[in-house]
Amino acid sequence: MKKLSFVCIFAAVALAIAIPGPVAARDAGTLVVVQEAEPVGLDLMRSSIQTTMNVAYNIHDTLFHPQEDASVTPAIAESWEQVDDLTWKIKIRKGATFHNGEPINADAVKYSFDRVFNPDIQCPHKGKLSGFKEVKVIDPYTVTISTDAPFAPGLYMLAYYLPIVPPGYIKKVGDAEYNATPIGSGPYRLIKWVRGEEVIMERYDKYYGPKPAYKRLVFKAIPEESSRIAALLTGESDVISGIPVHQRKKIEDSRKAYLTPQMGVMPYLGINTYEAPFDDVRVRQAVNYSINRELINKALFGGKAIICNGPTSPRTFGANPALKPYPFDPKKSRELLKAAGHPNGIKVRLAYGTYMSQIQEQSEAIASDLAKGGIEVTLEPFERAVMWERYKGKKHQLFIYWWDDAPEPHRYIYSLFHSKSRDYYYKNTKIDELLDKGAATMDRGKRALVYNEIDKILYDDCPWAYLYVIPEVFGVANGVSYQGKRDGFLDMRYASPKK
Repeated sequence: MKKLSFVCIFAAVALAIAIPGPVAARDAGTLVVVQEAEPVGLDLMRSSIQTTMNVAYNIHDTLFHPQEDASVTPAIAESWEQVDDLTWKIKIRKGATFHNGEPINADAVKYSFDRVFNPDIQCPHKGKLSGFKEVKVIDPYTVTISTDAPFAPGLYMLAYYLPIVPPGYIKKVGDAEYNATPIGSGPYRLIKWVRGEEVIMERYDKYYGPKPAYKRLVFKAIPEESSRIAALLTGESDVISGIPVHQRKKIEDSRKAYLTPQMGVMPYLGINTYEAPFDDVRVRQAVNYSINRELINKALFGGKAIICNGPTSPRTFGANPALKPYPFDPKKSRELLKAAGHPNGIKVRLAYGTYMSQIQEQSEAIASDLAKGGIEVTLEPFERAVMWERYKGKKHQLFIYWWDDAPEPHRYIYSLFHSKSRDYYYKNTKIDELLDKGAATMDRGKRALVYNEIDKILYDDCPWAYLYVIPEVFGVANGVSYQGKRDGFLDMRYASPKK
């Protein structure tokens, strides 16, 4: 009896710690967003981490706003025209300012472009913009931006990866300080960042575009999935991200919040092709044959994931429709390993970031499958910063990361496979040539065929084990109107009180 009472008390205490209690009523003009991790910095030019960019996109602005079909609409750029195959002429809207009153003009655009390619910044987005050659100032509110070759996705890439930043302020405070206290040009201005707690922003009333509905915006981080959901259902937050499939029904059944679709997260199993045993394509193919994607989809994602048949998401322009997903065939895997000189199988390391949604379950399931195909796995969980540094240092053997299935293939295929971009774990001169050709092909039909060919070569060469696209959702309080965009970024200018 005493033992039972102790267990009950312990459980009650644990529940009280895990689930926040009722919170005091908040100002109706404040929107609270909770995600999986806090930003590593606030300078949009210095990070490609989703949770960091979520915050930074609310502070910064770009020349154009990207659309779901990979087109763009005006932002800081009021209008533009394509002068020739290698040149765009862009008009900057007059009267727009940075949050400190500094004018947004042609000089600021040129400074921002040059800063992306400044080696001191180590901008992770410069590879995505490498198709551009230079920006020239024509007059105070006009620039031209040129390329070395025709660049079909050019404006779309600028819409994501060229934030316009204030030259005067950065020159005054320096790059390190700007990463902590940026002055942007977006709909919200930074008030303060309390590390480990929250980022507080306020509506910028001199913003050139439509003003956000909420006067105050707060970003918080709660790493634990169930605690994020509890924060939503108790009113502590208005919008949350990172909701595992098996937890979504809890939100739907609560009647206190709803789910809104956003991007599909595309996890992939990266392979270090530079080192044995994975410098042999047969071993890489064995990995692909050893994963039971259909069973993982059914067990972890309720059958809602989209099985990938190559590196390009099935929902992305240019995906090769003729490819079929690798079947689960452990016998074929062992035959390939034997042919590659590994009759007794191989032992490998599989790294993953502990902050990724449902990652422990995915990693364990993949490891179990690989063992059936003769590949014995040691799991290596790492926290975010360590995982990223080891990734850049080429210290992983197998690793799980993810990308979103953007409508434009250049946005992620170039970044992850072109040797002039990251060049971390794979290099193929033919792929380099085709990626350059795909970016330079202006005819959409012909361009699709180029990416079809890229897909087929990478399907056979297996620099990754291709997995699935997991449809993602945001959790949104009933009193808030917000529809997630396919790119998955938490751009809260589009949120408003529900009428």
